Amino acid sequence: MNTLQINNLTKTYSNGVKALNGINLEITNGMFGLLGPNGAGKSSLMRTLATLQEADSGTATLDGIDILNQPEELRKVLGYLPQEFGVYPGITAEQLLDHMAILKGIINSKERKQL
Repeated sequence: MNTLQINNLTKTYSNGVKALNGINLEITNGMFGLLGPNGAGKSSLMRTLATLQEADSGTATLDGIDILNQPEELRKVLGYLPQEFGVYPGITAEQLLDHMAILKGIINSKERKQL
């Protein structure tokens, strides 16, 4: 069973904005919606869980993977596409996919070509 467990997760930005204030949440298999007004911390939570930014404190695990301390392990099993995704100008689709494969840990160029 896939389980996401979040305990007392906090994040305060350098400008003093407290985006996450002691988030506690357990999500098991199934569909889950994360809803809230602008500025509620939805994107901050998702960016933290996707290892794109660090939390100040707390814990988060996905199927036993310590998200905050094992980001490379999490990236092997988790994909994240934010609402706003900027594609790099001048890069081909093949180059972008190659770059994403490297980020996912597929270092060998032959393996990437097979994908």
